[in-house]
Amino acid sequence: MNAASSRLIYKLIDELAPFETQEGYDNSGFLIGDMDAPVECVLVALDATPQVIEEALSRKAQLVITHHPVMFHAIKSIRSDVYEGRLLSRLLQSGLSLLSAHTNLDLSAISGGAVIAKELGLGNIRRGQDPVLTLGELRTPCSAEELGRRIGEQIGLRLRCYGDPAIRISTLALAGGAYDVGYENALSEGAQALLTGEVRYHNAIAASESGFVIFDGGHSATEAPMMRELAFYLQNKLNQLQLSVKVYASECHHHSVGYTL
Repeated sequence: MNAASSRLIYKLIDELAPFETQEGYDNSGFLIGDMDAPVECVLVALDATPQVIEEALSRKAQLVITHHPVMFHAIKSIRSDVYEGRLLSRLLQSGLSLLSAHTNLDLSAISGGAVIAKELGLGNIRRGQDPVLTLGELRTPCSAEELGRRIGEQIGLRLRCYGDPAIRISTLALAGGAYDVGYENALSEGAQALLTGEVRYHNAIAASESGFVIFDGGHSATEAPMMRELAFYLQNKLNQLQLSVKVYASECHHHSVGYTL
């Protein structure tokens, strides 16, 4: 059995989540390294943090795949006295290659919303007219309070709920990461609630005054399931090609970035 290359792995991701579908502001793609270098070990993570880089090196990985890209905004210098500069310097010194699949993955069949909808056991899971949204039906309608607790148990994080906790929910919209702006589209498609990862004050007020509920499940917790699914997808594809490549989902968690005192 042979190793793969970053170019092949890029193509496998492109089949699932075409890079051409990324938003114009995005920086998805192969960002650091040699696309034709051999790859025997891959680490999939939400972000290329210092901890993820060290985990990749400890696994003797050659390629790191992240959801959030580095160099998201244009840079003109790589300086060790600022966070991104230190991070890029470490990546370059390590010899690791880096590939990111961001907004293109958000539109794929394994988006954060789609994966969580499946894990929650929702019925009639479908893509909304707004392609960022996944919609699903609860097997048994319940209150927003009850549903919020159930979602929290599934993603491993207590939710913040905006809106009346007594509202009955039968259709849930989901969008991993930061997509509180999607609440109006979710409402127009018949949902009573939206699960996303970040909620701004004015959208929370507008949604609750519209008789709608927004669940804030945290950016990391609503996207981590997607990265586990991506690792599973890649491992299956590489196995089918009879290539000797191990794909790992990162064990680094980012919940510690923020915590309740």
